[in-house]
Amino acid sequence: MKTSKAAAETKAQKAAKPPAAAPAKAATSHLWIFTLAVPALLFAYMISTSLRDVRPTLKGQQSSSTPLPHLETALTPRQRAMSDKGEKTVVGNTTYHPSFGLFPKGCKWRTVTTEGSDDVAYQYFDFANKVWSDERPVTCLPVLHPAPDRQTGSGTKAPHGQRWVGCETSHCMYTNLYYNNGRWYALVDGTMHIPSWRFSRNQEIVTMHVADVAAFTNSVKWELVKGDTILFDFIFFIHPTAIGHWWEMLGPLYSILKTAAFKRPATQFILLHLRRQHLLEWVRAMVAVTLGVPLDEHLPPVLMQEETDSAWQQITQILEGFKRDTWYIFERVLIVKDLYTGGGRTFHNREDAREFRGLIYEQYGLPPPEPRPTVPHIITFQRKSANRRIINEPEFIALLKTYGELRVVEYGSSSSLYEQLLTMHATGVFISVHTSNLANAPLLQPGSGVFEVIQRNWMWNGLDTSFRDQTAMMGDIHHFAWRAVHLNQTVYLKPRDLLKIGHWPTGECGTEECVEAHTSVDVIVDIPEFKKLLDSRLPFIWNNSWVSDAELPWPEWDVDKIWASKVAEAEAEAGAGAAAAVTAGAV
Repeated sequence: MKTSKAAAETKAQKAAKPPAAAPAKAATSHLWIFTLAVPALLFAYMISTSLRDVRPTLKGQQSSSTPLPHLETALTPRQRAMSDKGEKTVVGNTTYHPSFGLFPKGCKWRTVTTEGSDDVAYQYFDFANKVWSDERPVTCLPVLHPAPDRQTGSGTKAPHGQRWVGCETSHCMYTNLYYNNGRWYALVDGTMHIPSWRFSRNQEIVTMHVADVAAFTNSVKWELVKGDTILFDFIFFIHPTAIGHWWEMLGPLYSILKTAAFKRPATQFILLHLRRQHLLEWVRAMVAVTLGVPLDEHLPPVLMQEETDSAWQQITQILEGFKRDTWYIFERVLIVKDLYTGGGRTFHNREDAREFRGLIYEQYGLPPPEPRPTVPHIITFQRKSANRRIINEPEFIALLKTYGELRVVEYGSSSSLYEQLLTMHATGVFISVHTSNLANAPLLQPGSGVFEVIQRNWMWNGLDTSFRDQTAMMGDIHHFAWRAVHLNQTVYLKPRDLLKIGHWPTGECGTEECVEAHTSVDVIVDIPEFKKLLDSRLPFIWNNSWVSDAELPWPEWDVDKIWASKVAEAEAEAGAGAAAAVTAGAV
C-alpha cells in the first residue's frame, strides 16, 4: 500500500529531487587587497505585469472573495489587523486608497490619485492626532549623526578606522561605506589601484583613491549612519509591480541573514529605484519575514530615493532626507549579489525555503502549510485582464471545469496577502500564465501542483524557469508548464512588435527589445495539448504522489527540436502499433 505523505514527511523530503547545492563560500579579504572583475553589462530584460482590474470576473465563476469558512470563522486580533484593508475614499475627483499591513514604526502612508492624472501623491498618518496629513513625518527619514562642530567639538567622532569589505559568493559586507549625491564609494588609500565594481545590475561601488582617508573625511561635510544597513536594489525597476521578482533576492537574503554576523532585523533597509507606491502590502510582509521582524513588531526604517516621474531618472535620485553637498558614512552595509553579479535566485537550502513559507502564514495568524491526507480537487485559475491574457479563455476555463471545482481569481494592488493566502491554502492545483500571478505559487501547501502557461520566445537567461526555481526549492510542490512556440499562438499588443520581432526565432530573442516585446503579448493556448498535460499529471497530484515521481522535462523552446521529438514520438507509436498487429496476427 502506498504510504500517505501526511504520514511520511521524511520520505517525501528524501523522494523530492533536491535543488542544486548552494555555492561554496569564498574567502573574505580586506579592501586594500580586494579585487573584482567588473562584470559585463548584460541586457536588461523587462517583465511586464499589470495589477489593474479592467475586466469583471466572468459570469458563473467564483471570485477571489469566496469565503473559506474553515479558516475565517474565528479571526484572532492579529488576523483582523492584518486582513482589514479598509475602504478607499473618494472626494470629488480625488481617491484616497486604503492603507493596510505592516509599516515602519511611525511611517504609515497611503496613496492619493486624481481622476485624469497619472500622478500619485502620498498622505502620512499622524499617530498623535489620529488623522492623515500631507506632511511627511521625521519618522520616515533617516537618523543621522552629524560630524563634530569645528568650534565646540560636539558631535560624532569620525570613523577613521579601517575600511573593509568581505565578499562571499552570495553577498558582500562593507564597513564604513561612503555615499554622496546618489552614488556609493569605497575610499582607498595607498598606491595599489583597485577598479570600481558593480554590486548589482544597476549600481556600482566607485573606488575613490585618496592620499589619506582621515584627511579627506575631515575636509568635507559628513554625517554618520549608525548600525547595520541592508542595501537592496530592485533590479527590474522598469516593471516595479512585478512582485514575483522579490523572491529572487529575498530568498537568498533570508538564508544569508540566518548565518551572517549581521543585526536581524537590520537597523535600516535601503530600497533603491522604487517609489513608495510600489512597496505593496504583499512586499512589506515578505520583507518583514526576510529581515526577521518579530510578530507584532514594525518594519525597520525603509529609506527610499526622492521620487521622479521617470523610472530611468528614479535610479539616479538621492535618498530621501539626504543632502547633495554632504558625505554619508554607513557603519556596516550588507548587499545581496543578484544574478548578474554572481548570486543565486532562491534560498540556499530547502529548510530555509519551507521555514520562510511557514513564517509568512504565521504573520497572518494562519495555520502553517503541511502535507494533507488527500489533495483537494480545487483548481484555482488566476486570470489576467491586461497583457498576457489567454485569448481563448472561455474554452480554457471549460476544460479546467472538467477536472474539479474551479475557482477563478484576479488580484490587484489593493488585494491583501491574507486574502491570497486563504486561496493558496485551499488550492490543490494552481494555474496561471507566466506573470507575477505566480508569485504566490511557492506559498501553496505541500502536494499541490502548478500548471504554468509560458508565452512564446520567453527563455533568455532562465526567464521561463524563474517561478519553477522557487517551487522546486520547496521540494513538495509539483510544477509543470505548457509553452507557446508558434507565431499563431501569440497576439502582439503592439503592431510594431509583430512586424519587427514576431518572425525572430526563439534562440535569437536575447536582446532587450525582443524580450520586452514579449511582455506585451496575449497567448492562445493549444487546448488539446494542455488537456494532454493535465491528463498525464493530475493523477499524480490527486494521488498525493512524490514530486520526483511526477516530474517532467521543462518544455522545449526550440521549434526544430520540438518537431523532431514529435516525429520520433509518432514513429514510436506507429512502430508499437505495427508490432501489436503482428503479434495479434500470430495469435
